[in-house]
Amino acid sequence: MSILNFLASHWDSILLILCFIIGLAVLYVRGQKNIVYKILYSLVTEAEKQFGSGTGELKQAYVIKKVYNALPGVLKTFISAERLGKWVDDGLALAKKKWAENANVSGYIEGGEVK
Repeated sequence: MSILNFLASHWDSILLILCFIIGLAVLYVRGQKNIVYKILYSLVTEAEKQFGSGTGELKQAYVIKKVYNALPGVLKTFISAERLGKWVDDGLALAKKKWAENANVSGYIEGGEVK
């Protein structure tokens, strides 16, 4: 009975949360992962600059922590650490490709000046 009372008194908040989750699912299915990958690209590049090469696990943990701390609490329920790790790996693959194409980013990572 108390569950029904809770649902009756908070139906608008529950509806709002469900709409938000459905909206995120629609964006994800429609291929709007580009935004996520741009954020991951930035974080992976920063981790590469900060920690250097040969510290893959440390960089991945750094990026996962940054992303996980930025996620709203509702999304943390639906995004596992394994999924987030896969996204970071995908973002790293994209970043390596872009680093090879752009000498300015490579210079930034190595501590040089960006032209």
